[in-house]
Amino acid sequence: MSLAGQTALVTGGNKGIGRSICFALAKEGANIVIAARNESESRETLDRLKGMGSKAFAISVDVRSEEDVRRLISTIIDRCGRLDILVNNAGVAYKKRLEETSLEEYDKTMDTNLKGVFLCTKYAIPYIRRSNNGKIINISSIGGLHGLPEFSVYCGSKFAVNGMTEAIASELEGEIKVYSICPGAVDTDMYRSIYSDVPPLKPEHIAQKVLELASSDSRVPSGKIIEISAPPVPQL
Repeated sequence: MSLAGQTALVTGGNKGIGRSICFALAKEGANIVIAARNESESRETLDRLKGMGSKAFAISVDVRSEEDVRRLISTIIDRCGRLDILVNNAGVAYKKRLEETSLEEYDKTMDTNLKGVFLCTKYAIPYIRRSNNGKIINISSIGGLHGLPEFSVYCGSKFAVNGMTEAIASELEGEIKVYSICPGAVDTDMYRSIYSDVPPLKPEHIAQKVLELASSDSRVPSGKIIEISAPPVPQL
């Protein structure tokens, strides 16, 4: 499953699910680009990636900004000469009833969760198209498959990500494979800021699925929306 020499961009790659995705891809030899806003958290993740032998670097980016995203992709090509895998992972959520949600919270949710996917995908496509293993993997949510009370705006953004995934997969058929992963509750800082329980899924479970899809020998059809609601059963 070697990804040696390939370049992977992971948005929101400095913590939680994104961080685990970076480690999983780096373990298979990929060079990692972390795109996130918090530089101190990126630095900690970056140090560990470099310790694994990855030619990794981090760029401070707001995925809601077209100027930032264009600069991000341009920098990757300048420094790496290629882009093979895009993981759209950056996301936010507010647990609020619809009538209690502010327009600012709505805009931040939609701009991060959906507009960020649009911008990163739009500007990455011309370069990923050149790869022999071009993959775009969107981290959606169980909330993109089923409406969750007090998460109406979040669910709206994730349903849209899944629809966009299917549409882009059709547009890029035969050129780039596009997927959407829909995790249930995952043990992350964001989850713990909302709930008091500890969910069964860990970031590593999602990272493992990303790794499977990123593999050059993956036979999962492009456009697939993949739900992960429980940890995988160990193979005996």
